[in-house]
Amino acid sequence: MRRAEKRVLIIKLVFVAVGAVLCGIVWWYQIGVVKPRNACLAHPGAQWFPKTHVCQIPPGSACEAGGNWWDPVSKTCAHVVYIPDITGHR
Repeated sequence: MRRAEKRVLIIKLVFVAVGAVLCGIVWWYQIGVVKPRNACLAHPGAQWFPKTHVCQIPPGSACEAGGNWWDPVSKTCAHVVYIPDITGHR
């Protein structure tokens, strides 16, 4: 191998090693530190899938938990506006 080819090979190996280490750190953080199941089950109506480590939060419960109004027909999360706030009457 020529000298330039060796450098390219070394650079490739360094990038692969750095990528593998970063992927490992992200995996460790998501699985080991955050405890995603506990965070998922804190939401009302949430469903946890243990095989894939996926949390599904229905949009209606997430919207209503924020104090908004959920319309299931149009799938719209709307902010509640009170008439006295618009008209200024109390």
